Amino acid sequence: MSDDNKIEEENNVLRLLKAGDDAAAARLIEVFGDRVYGLCTRILGSEEDAQEVAQETFLQVWRKWPTFKEQSKFSSWIYRIAANFAYMKLRKKKRLRNEISYDQVNNDSDKYNENLLNIIASDQLSPAEILANKELQELFDDCVKLLPDIYRTAYVLKDIEGLSVKEISDVMTISDSAVKSRVHRARLEMRNMLSDTIQKHGIKEQRK
Repeated sequence: MSDDNKIEEENNVLRLLKAGDDAAAARLIEVFGDRVYGLCTRILGSEEDAQEVAQETFLQVWRKWPTFKEQSKFSSWIYRIAANFAYMKLRKKKRLRNEISYDQVNNDSDKYNENLLNIIASDQLSPAEILANKELQELFDDCVKLLPDIYRTAYVLKDIEGLSVKEISDVMTISDSAVKSRVHRARLEMRNMLSDTIQKHGIKEQRK
């Protein structure tokens, strides 16, 4: 779906909400359900937690949509709510960083075949393209889970969800420069983690 079509789809949901249409709730979930759940899963690293936070997000959206001032995209406003709930969940559970260890990614890397690792080593695929491949997605998501919380959300929003720096700064209520810094640090960490897995298999990296 093109960006223009996505924007129109989002605007249509907002029009239904404003009109008090009976189909508004179902359409809200249909358009944003997978996006919000995917965002929450990658921030939290737990499908169960992501489901809970996604439900909380849509309840909040349903209650608070009249406060949306239309100074940003409707989707950015929803992502901000989801990200805030995810942060709250992380703080509440006081997640330990050893839930999934760095060594675990390397140990589990044997399940990825050499062809897949060669694809990553070529550095030709974007995160979105990697996520289109189920096996690559598994390795990629394992590494995303290891990113520090402070970097993970910005990275997910920028490189996976495709939001602009300005949109992410709105979602996270931080400066544009802070967004760029966090995304940059996250990319470096992702590159290092993927490189270690590649090197374990003796595959030569081919940088652009």
